[in-house]
Amino acid sequence: QLVDLLLPMLDPKAEAATRPIARGLPAGPGGARGRVVFTSADAVEWAGRGEKVVLVREETSPEDVDGMHKAQAILTSKGGMTSHAALVARGWGKCCIVGCADLEIAPDHRSFRTKSGVTVKEGEWISLNGTSGLVYVGSLPLVDADVEHNEFFKSFMKMVDGIRVLRIRANADTPSDAAKALTFGAEGIGLFRTEHMFYGEGSDKPLFLLRKMILSAGVD
Repeated sequence: QLVDLLLPMLDPKAEAATRPIARGLPAGPGGARGRVVFTSADAVEWAGRGEKVVLVREETSPEDVDGMHKAQAILTSKGGMTSHAALVARGWGKCCIVGCADLEIAPDHRSFRTKSGVTVKEGEWISLNGTSGLVYVGSLPLVDADVEHNEFFKSFMKMVDGIRVLRIRANADTPSDAAKALTFGAEGIGLFRTEHMFYGEGSDKPLFLLRKMILSAGVD
């Protein structure tokens, strides 16, 4: 529930007035909306021209990471709570629903159909509630997290801060993640994961240099 407070969510009133078309496993909390794409390459391309997309796959693999990162959310028809999509999305704090057996992706990967008879084509909007695992047709409004002005959250954190015995340090996955951790009271950096230098935003140059070093025939 604390994690939910830190993430955008679907507007409860709009969600209550909309009937879900499918349900899966809630692998990544929060809400998201976007236009449906079925490949990582399309997610990267569409996001590059300013589109908000939801990546829909049977399952994901490490080759899909770039598209997963660019997508607003991830929806898979197979996999469980420890699948690749679930683990990566939770690590990023990204909305994700996995194991959604209610939907079947068409062989041409241009649409999917649900057991309730709803067909959603590439480019059409869907909305995901990653906390409940529900999928909706259309673009439902989002409610942004406003932790800084949430008095319940601040009061609770003051209570636990008075009795905790552990000191909190953050993972330096990305500069923005580290900065966010500090605003939430982290007392420093506890772990730096070098692999995060080689994927995600701004990774093209260091990844090129790494590959060049690996393939080099000599020290020059």
